[in-house]
Amino acid sequence: MDISELKKISQKNFDIAVAKQNEREKARSRMIMAYEGHLFLANAETINYVSCMKGLKDSFVILDTNENPVLIENPTEFLDRLITKNQEVLNSYLQAYKNFEKRS
Repeated sequence: MDISELKKISQKNFDIAVAKQNEREKARSRMIMAYEGHLFLANAETINYVSCMKGLKDSFVILDTNENPVLIENPTEFLDRLITKNQEVLNSYLQAYKNFEKRS
């Protein structure tokens, strides 16, 4: 294996790593969801917190992405929307990830 071949392999691996990082960032930004005039991140942490609170209370206060308190009066609807948004984004990310595996 000569130097030029090693450079090509290295450049390909670097390009894939950068593309993966860009897809992760894009997925994270797409997880931002509007609800009742506030923005929330539909990630696992938010979903777990809302799920736990829903089991304990009929309504509760949560902080939005700007650290503003928001009263959630319909936890079931809120949780459903969070999960739906999360899964839409993760399914798109999965498709992109499969493309990276093919390129490797």
